[in-house]
Amino acid sequence: MSQSERIARLLARHGLELARHLRRMVRDEDTAQDLLQDTMLRAHRALARLAPGANERAWLYRIATNVALNHLRARSRERRALERHAAESDNHAPPGWDGDAPDRRAKLWNGIAALPERQRVAITLRLADELEYDDIAERMGCSADAARANVYQATKRLKLEVR
Repeated sequence: MSQSERIARLLARHGLELARHLRRMVRDEDTAQDLLQDTMLRAHRALARLAPGANERAWLYRIATNVALNHLRARSRERRALERHAAESDNHAPPGWDGDAPDRRAKLWNGIAALPERQRVAITLRLADELEYDDIAERMGCSADAARANVYQATKRLKLEVR
């Protein structure tokens, strides 16, 4: 049996329960599906190291749990970076910024934190790091057009929320 066939068998046997496990951890269906794919990719890469007769289910759960924990840690770091940037922005308000600026800024950064992950990363790289679309694309592992589209969608959504 090839590695691909073995992974397909593992996914068929344990995929639903792994998806439920990931969904409970991250509390988002789309993110859980992405993490399930990542779990299966990592399992495929490590399959040769799995000892014959090993508990495949426990092995997959360990991989899935590590993938979810890494995702949650990354989100936490992003959120802290956004909060740090918001605090820095408060100290450097542009001239002419009106009296309710701190409220608007807080609302903006809360809106950014609530965006879907790819939009949140793209808009943060564009605004906070002042990167060009090619650089954003390189960091996100996508095309410049996709980076531009994510920034556009995030901006569109934020304009509706901040008003």
